[in-house]
Amino acid sequence: MIYLSDLPTGALAHVSSFLASPSRALFAVALDYRDVDSSSAIAGDDWDVLDFGEIEKELAAKISDEDIRCVLLSIDAVNNLKKLRLTNCIHVTGVGLELEPLRGSTIMQQINLSLVGDHESPKLDPEPPISCAEVIPILDSIIERGEDCSLEYLQFPKVWRKERNTESDFHAFLTRFNNYLSSRAGRCLQCRCNLPIRNRDDQHNMLYMSAYDKFYGTQKYTCYDCTKQYCEDCEDDGGVYYIGGTCDKCERRYCLHCKKVDVCTSCDNCYCVDCIDFKQCPQCDENTCPDCVSEVRCRNTCCADKISCNNCAEDGNAFSWCESCNEAYCVDCCNSDVLHTVQDCDDCYQSLCDQCRMKTCREGRNCTGCYQIAFKALTEDKETLRNENEELRSEINELKRKIGDGA
Repeated sequence: MIYLSDLPTGALAHVSSFLASPSRALFAVALDYRDVDSSSAIAGDDWDVLDFGEIEKELAAKISDEDIRCVLLSIDAVNNLKKLRLTNCIHVTGVGLELEPLRGSTIMQQINLSLVGDHESPKLDPEPPISCAEVIPILDSIIERGEDCSLEYLQFPKVWRKERNTESDFHAFLTRFNNYLSSRAGRCLQCRCNLPIRNRDDQHNMLYMSAYDKFYGTQKYTCYDCTKQYCEDCEDDGGVYYIGGTCDKCERRYCLHCKKVDVCTSCDNCYCVDCIDFKQCPQCDENTCPDCVSEVRCRNTCCADKISCNNCAEDGNAFSWCESCNEAYCVDCCNSDVLHTVQDCDDCYQSLCDQCRMKTCREGRNCTGCYQIAFKALTEDKETLRNENEELRSEINELKRKIGDGA
């Protein structure tokens, strides 16, 4: 019997060249080569980035800590890898990063432990088992290299960041990482100013990390994609900030060269345009996130697809409401010749839709203004009834004719 591992290394290396990077490394590990050179030939030597998001989500979810350890060893990650993203590896604890694979790396630039892909929420249910106790010693071993360390960006799992606890090991590491970033004295690439340096006497003032708000434990000033740094004051000629706000969905920040970030004018939350589908409110012409699109719709079917932001709907800029039935009609209908809308009576000062106004007129309400407003609707309503009666009369005559023919 011939096994796959019996094939020549060159043939196996050619086959692996068609695979995604993580699959190449997993393929080499699965062959269980004792020959380091052969394993390296199969895994390849281009290992600046290892992103498990390049393989199927279902496969990444099955990867174990031992798989991670073997892959990192097979590619000599401590000496080759610059960016590590454990995308969709939702069942690892982090023990696979221990010992040889990454400890003390001086070339690692970015580590993403959020376990989710680009433009996905980091909130996972059930919560992943990735352990702060297993991973933090590895991260410490990297930043402890001081000036030799190349680390620029860390993204932590949401499960570590969901509650701020100043007594936790995670918060203590945030302080150390913040001190490390401060020691690098980064500069804004646009204005060349020094980015804020933390006051080391204030243990709660983390100028490089968010330490209080809903984005606790996320990194400031740094673009997730390119890891370039910008201050929060620099704008381009169009008034767009070089570093966008933290996206409320993926909880990452991007520079304007990598991703466009917009602000919902209703809730003031920032979002990557690739994270959500912004809507434009036709009344205020502002971007609106899906959560701030009003659920109110115009009662007229011709406008049922029109949307508005919550602000315009609540302020009365988008809809007029009938005081009787409480139905809403959009301002476009109310300002046009559409038959059924809400109008204000100058005599009794009531805002009623045409249906409710006709009802009050039929009930004998003595308001000249309401009769004048309802006249067109009453006339058309009467014409509609006449046409319906004619259609019914024609159907009845046709039925009588058929019955007569049958007899």
